[in-house]
Amino acid sequence: MKKGLLIFFFLLSICLTNAQDAAKTQFMNQPWKMHHIDRQFYNHNSLSPGDVNGDGFDDYCVIHEGPDLVTILFNPGVNNNLYHAWEKIVISKGNNVEYGYLGDLNGDGNLDVVYVNGEASVVKIIWGPDKSMVKDPLKWVDAGPIPSSINQGLYLYVETYDINQDGALDIVTGGRRHPSGKLNGLIWYEAPKNIKERKDLSKWEMHSIDPDLLSGHGFVIEDLNKDGHADIVVANPDWDTPDNEDQVLWYENPGPHTKPIKDPWKKHVVMENQQLFAKPQVGIGDINKDGKTDLVVQSDNYVFYLEQQANTDDWKVNKINKPEITRWVTRPLKVVDIDGNGKLDIVGATIHNYGYTPFGKASVFWMEYLGDKPGTDNWETHVIKWSDGIFTGNTFNGEKWDHLRFVDLDKDGDLDIIGNCEEYYKRESSDRKTLLGVVWFENPTINP
Repeated sequence: MKKGLLIFFFLLSICLTNAQDAAKTQFMNQPWKMHHIDRQFYNHNSLSPGDVNGDGFDDYCVIHEGPDLVTILFNPGVNNNLYHAWEKIVISKGNNVEYGYLGDLNGDGNLDVVYVNGEASVVKIIWGPDKSMVKDPLKWVDAGPIPSSINQGLYLYVETYDINQDGALDIVTGGRRHPSGKLNGLIWYEAPKNIKERKDLSKWEMHSIDPDLLSGHGFVIEDLNKDGHADIVVANPDWDTPDNEDQVLWYENPGPHTKPIKDPWKKHVVMENQQLFAKPQVGIGDINKDGKTDLVVQSDNYVFYLEQQANTDDWKVNKINKPEITRWVTRPLKVVDIDGNGKLDIVGATIHNYGYTPFGKASVFWMEYLGDKPGTDNWETHVIKWSDGIFTGNTFNGEKWDHLRFVDLDKDGDLDIIGNCEEYYKRESSDRKTLLGVVWFENPTINP
């Protein structure tokens, strides 16, 4: 009898192990389930999280470049509506709107929106109402431009952060050369310390971190040298950045109570590389677990894992060969533990090349390193979404991923991905029908 039980449990363990292995194999090799949640309008640009209505779930500010709309996309919470189109309102209309971001800018406890207009060369704030009224578009008040932001070059990107640690949320912007010839560079707008003055936009002071930066798109705010102050990391390639000036850079915050914080910051060059496509993103994290922050950036054919050495002026460049399925024009790149095994992974996405992404490419993917330490030849790549393989015939219309955000949307214990895809629509008579817009990918993680 005991022998029979032992055989039974042995066979059962084999079956369970096989089932577990099969499930893990499916997780590794099969695309994730994708849920469409917003296809209103077209050119979904920016994806800024924040709990606008105070229900405990992050909502999102989404910009529509083209229709020039500023919108709020409301997270329905954990229910069936999570898998269908989310409720959405339009809170303002801009002029060549490029990017938007949420933050409590006037200190009243409610989230506001800052958005940047590109060629119109201006930064604007929309004051948010009390949480009980956020779904009424008329309650959002567009306060107009910050005077000091006018005609400062072409704005591309914006975030909110308390740069000088005075308790007031500031605004950080990045841009490129305006058709007029003026460079935008990297700028922070200092909020008035006095809470009563923050709605007076003339009180917001402009400070240029680098007026000569060729492109500040997609910067990342991070305390890179671990001195307690928020530094800024960015890759500068753009359409008009000369190839021989393509760089990955970081700007050193001189400290919150110093005069130099209002002057241009010290610039550090991490890497010079002519292979990077326009507006690349930089992923940040301690990948090798040595206590120092590492960086990753990708080209068409490689992921460059930039390993910080003794200090933040010393970097080892590790060149990781991308598999054929991810060798394409790229932009989004993040560092996150996507499979929950305690090791940081790389999550990336591709964009169309003048209207075309071929079949057989992974348009969204993740990479894990095998073994104890990340190197150059021990990375395995897994597909999250295959490309649609559409050739639109239009230079500015194709599958173009913009941002990837990581959150446990369905509250099942693993990180899902919410992403926005801009410039991707088909024409129906005079209308544009968005093909992807904002979606979320359901993580099928098998816990290790």
